[in-house]
Amino acid sequence: MTAVRGTTVDVPTRDGTADTYLAHPDDGAAHPGVLFYMDAFGPRPHLRGMADRLAEAGYTVLLPHVFYRAGRAPLFELPGFIDTAERPEVLE
Repeated sequence: MTAVRGTTVDVPTRDGTADTYLAHPDDGAAHPGVLFYMDAFGPRPHLRGMADRLAEAGYTVLLPHVFYRAGRAPLFELPGFIDTAERPEVLE
């Protein structure tokens, strides 16, 4: 298994600071990049774990918080599992 380094990186923009997650193999070598867009719920531990798995496979992965103008992630807490019946309520 490849050791992975994951860090939060603040990216300055005209509209504020975008918090991002950067994951890469911890070997000091160059690796192909992946821009990993979040879904509607924003960056969260599950997506960071997915970025880490891509990094284990040899990629440098950037997971930007595209809703950074509303605040740093997480903007709200989500349950670990969202049942189909609960989705409409959660999406509101």
